[in-house]
Amino acid sequence: MSKLPVLGILIFTLILSACEPWLTTGASIEVRDAWARAATAVDMSGQETMATKESASMEGMGSVSAAYMILHNKRTTPDRLLRVESEVAEAVELHISEMAGDVMTMRPIDFIEVPPNGEVEVKPGGIHIMLIGLKRDLRPGDKIPLVLVFENAGEISVEAEVRSP
Repeated sequence: MSKLPVLGILIFTLILSACEPWLTTGASIEVRDAWARAATAVDMSGQETMATKESASMEGMGSVSAAYMILHNKRTTPDRLLRVESEVAEAVELHISEMAGDVMTMRPIDFIEVPPNGEVEVKPGGIHIMLIGLKRDLRPGDKIPLVLVFENAGEISVEAEVRSP
């Protein structure tokens, strides 16, 4: 048997293993149960596109909404969610809700750290993704595209199901 085919397979395997991070971009982070809060978009004049202010605030606070999910890191090193992009909002920000005395406050954060071999629940009342300046209504049952941008895993595209609050 010729050693040339075996040597070729060995070289191919070595090259392929050196490309592993490129081949698995995004595969190191698993995204589960992605959903967004139903909301009614508000036009630039402050008038709702199809609802009263009372019903808009009951459906996700008018022209803002939030997205939630579980992020699971399959690697032995931490990763960071740096930003999220979505075509349904003018801006998307990472936020955290915290108690300050007797008052719940919300503030932007720079990133969401996902621990090695661990997970982070992006959830109401905690770390969450704000969708600001909605471009359209988010109705229960709709699916909205989100692009999660991680420091190591790169871009991961997900669809979040819209749910009632």
